[in-house]
Amino acid sequence: MFEVVYFSRTGNTRKVAEAIAGELKVTARDIKTADVLPQDAYIFLGTGCYGATLPKDITVFMQNNRFNGRKIALFTTSGFGSISERSLIEKQIKDKGAVITHNFRCFGRFLTMKKEHPTQQELESARQFARTVAVTLFPQRAERAKMTSLSH
Repeated sequence: MFEVVYFSRTGNTRKVAEAIAGELKVTARDIKTADVLPQDAYIFLGTGCYGATLPKDITVFMQNNRFNGRKIALFTTSGFGSISERSLIEKQIKDKGAVITHNFRCFGRFLTMKKEHPTQQELESARQFARTVAVTLFPQRAERAKMTSLSH
């Protein structure tokens, strides 16, 4: 149902991926070792922003998986938080055929800057992002979970 795959050079995006995957009760997988994903899976795709260029590993992964028309949730980390940098990443992913239905961004540590990022609050926001996407895509699951918690 859900797949969480990511590319991370410094570990920032991995932390966010693990927070999202934990919320969805799936395993976050490094894009370098992720195989071809089931066509019916909804993908949470994560990457850091490295000079407004899509990392080669993401490009190869998208070539090995059919992304034409595939809906994904994109999550990115960046030491600078430049909107234009993230917009260029989004455009490159869309150019590969993906349809970005949800988007999450947060800071990541970069060299000596923003050493505390991603923060616990940002990781909680990532978990909330995962919940929001899940409820949006599968509202019946949210209703079942609500009914189960009320019966206990």
